[in-house]
Amino acid sequence: MVIKHHKIFIHDHLNSRELSETYISSQTENGRIFVILEVPKHKTDQQPVIDEIINEIATSFETANDGDPEGILEQILQNINQLLPKLSTDIKIRNWLNTLDLAIGIFHDDNVFLAGIGNINALLIHHNKITPVINKQSNINPNKIFSDIISGQLDAGDVLVVSTNALFDYISQEKIRQTVKQYSPQAAVIKINELLNTVPDFVTFNSVIVKNPSPADMEITPEEVQPLDYGDEDEIDETITPQKDDGYKGTITKPKTKLVVDLGAVKNIGSIKKMKKSFSYVGYFFSLLKRFFVYIFTKIKNAFLFVFSSKHRNQSEQQTIDNIKDITDKKLNWWQALNIKKRIIIGVLFIIILVFLQSLVFLTQKKSDNQKDEAYNTTLLEIQNKYEEVDAKLIYEDDEAAEALLLEITALIKNIKPSNAEQKTKITEMSEHVFYELNKVRRIHVVTAPVELFNLSDTVLSTDNIVQKDGVFYILSDSIIYTIKDNLLTEVANLHGGQTITAMTDLPDTNQVVLSSINANNELYYQVFDLDTGSSVGSLKQTAANTQVQDMAVYGGNLYVLDPSNNQVFKYPEKGQSFSGGQVWLQEELNIMDSTSLTIDGSIYMIENNGNIRNFLKGVEEKFDYHTPNPPIGSNATIKTFRDSDYLYIIDPQNNRIIILDKEGNIKDQYTSQKFDNLTDLAIDPDEKAIFLLNGNHLYILAINE
Repeated sequence: MVIKHHKIFIHDHLNSRELSETYISSQTENGRIFVILEVPKHKTDQQPVIDEIINEIATSFETANDGDPEGILEQILQNINQLLPKLSTDIKIRNWLNTLDLAIGIFHDDNVFLAGIGNINALLIHHNKITPVINKQSNINPNKIFSDIISGQLDAGDVLVVSTNALFDYISQEKIRQTVKQYSPQAAVIKINELLNTVPDFVTFNSVIVKNPSPADMEITPEEVQPLDYGDEDEIDETITPQKDDGYKGTITKPKTKLVVDLGAVKNIGSIKKMKKSFSYVGYFFSLLKRFFVYIFTKIKNAFLFVFSSKHRNQSEQQTIDNIKDITDKKLNWWQALNIKKRIIIGVLFIIILVFLQSLVFLTQKKSDNQKDEAYNTTLLEIQNKYEEVDAKLIYEDDEAAEALLLEITALIKNIKPSNAEQKTKITEMSEHVFYELNKVRRIHVVTAPVELFNLSDTVLSTDNIVQKDGVFYILSDSIIYTIKDNLLTEVANLHGGQTITAMTDLPDTNQVVLSSINANNELYYQVFDLDTGSSVGSLKQTAANTQVQDMAVYGGNLYVLDPSNNQVFKYPEKGQSFSGGQVWLQEELNIMDSTSLTIDGSIYMIENNGNIRNFLKGVEEKFDYHTPNPPIGSNATIKTFRDSDYLYIIDPQNNRIIILDKEGNIKDQYTSQKFDNLTDLAIDPDEKAIFLLNGNHLYILAINE
């Protein structure tokens, strides 16, 4: 039998909240195509877009020559998949595709082919069972809007109801099932319209009923269509002339829908929802604020009374004591009221609970230890495998890959959590081994146990600078100058009075040093300090433009000060036992704000926080090409040299490393140690056979390879 169909379309163009359209084509050799389309109303006119979509679908169907309805629908969907993103861009409504409800279907003979997006419902009623056949899409993929085609054959009496959400909001699915199974599509639509006569004007119903008829389908004759009682006859608005495939024509009255103000629907308006949510947040905020101030006020009041009112204090203390006494008395009375058997039972139960809890703690701890041991053994195996990979990379001289693997091993070792002392010792050994192997690949000498000249831990907490003169060491720590001579630590001068010593540097060829200081008025000045007499022999106030001392050095009797905050090096010429007023030394406008240290041998070398080394001569930057160490120099590095030296000596505290470069930029040596964990400053033996390292509270000597 030929499939029959009918549509439900109730839509008030003025009052409706949606724009809705239904299209059903005339019969062709490929069947009929139907379209259900609905979008929320918007201030932007969407009607031309709706017309274009329906026109595209209808034209594609009418011009199709395929002869296969499913193939035709697939081609139509491909066209629509290309058209909708373009329309979405043109219409300029945010997330427009996600507001679109669209169903496209073809029925031919007793077969139906269907696709839908958005809030489209499609219910198949087969043998009195209701089965949804379209899944709703909340988020549409703009690259493939229509993705699936539902197809199937309708047996005699089977019904497919395709509709937007509104129909099922007002009529239950069971009621719809009973109606469409009992009646023909046209008669079912009449019955459903009767049920919807009191629905407000703003609600739109857009549905298509498709049925493979059965001989038992009931029709509605003109005599059976009775006008409903709506009160005043003047409210009867118009008549409907249903059209049926069997030629039946009759008229039924269509009641004019009552005017209803749906106050409940206001809550569904987006802006109202946002306002309501905002007000609820504001109300909750003020509620919390009120509770907070009440709590604070109560606490302050009680604290005030407790401090200043002995009566309140005594009452509080007495109340606390009474509460404790009441609780104790209740427990004691309860215990005394028990007979001896109950006391024994409670005691035994208490012991059992304690034993159980102890066992639970023991089992939990054991399980945790087992998990740690398992993780430990797994990590050891992984480390062993990576060491084998390292050996393979080194055979083929792939140092870079070997270094990467060793860094991975270092990370694995750091993440191991030991569960006993034996594992802790093993982890320490593995850390030392991978440290050695990593630096071996990097061509860095590992000093396992650097020679310690002196341990200052018993006297000072931190150290700032070191100066070495003829085997005697002078150390600045917290505005105090100490000397180390003949393995004894002695205080030379305590300079705390009214000033803070910020830096110290050597004044060559004398037994003096230069100090930079900040006085009580927060003013910067410099002084020449005599180490024999323990007193200042000359001082000067800095030039106005010099406001910071990052580092300083003396060369040729002149004092050079690095001031990154002002992008300048200031030169203070020698004058008697002190220096004259400062003058700018850099002759170019350069950015040296990231510089951390400078040194002089005729040229000035600076090192920056990113590890970059720069060379300046007579105030002008010179090109300096040097071999970048591996790993690159870290932050807060210090650089040192002197007039007759062929090398630059660099402290790299971030990488626990000492670097020696020749002045052509080649790496002579690199040294590291796990004990170099707080490198502060260095001094160089005049014969360049040793480096004296200030590392926190330790003074080390490091022999230089020939």
